[in-house]
Amino acid sequence: MVEGLFKRAKAFIGMEEEGEEEKPYGQQLDMSTILKGKREAKGEPGYEVMVYEPKVYEDSLNISTNLRSGSPVIINLKHLDPTEGTRLIDFVCGTAYAIDGHMMKIGETIFLFTPNSIAITSAEERSSLEEEITFEQEKRETFFSR
Repeated sequence: MVEGLFKRAKAFIGMEEEGEEEKPYGQQLDMSTILKGKREAKGEPGYEVMVYEPKVYEDSLNISTNLRSGSPVIINLKHLDPTEGTRLIDFVCGTAYAIDGHMMKIGETIFLFTPNSIAITSAEERSSLEEEITFEQEKRETFFSR
């Protein structure tokens, strides 16, 4: 299995030609591997949401690393005292700023951070934006119908 992974990696970077893996005739399949593969969720690798409930300030480094790698991060500060929670959020905010990411407070102690490729829009913002677009369209229709 590990050999197959290395072969695919070599083929991906061009060190080896990609082709059918040779399997001996009559090789039996491992049913546990097949069933395990079917149960695993297959999503986009960069869109896995990481949820953290940090217990110490030092967890901020791991949280920021995941944010920098492109994963949205939800942080629940319920296990931290307010001073450490503020320091942790400041640290992760700095990371979000450095990567042009986004941040939103979604609860009393819950925060959402996303990379630049994922925008955050609240329901209120979305409805007010839709109302503004509708108003502008009506204004144009009135102007052109004269």
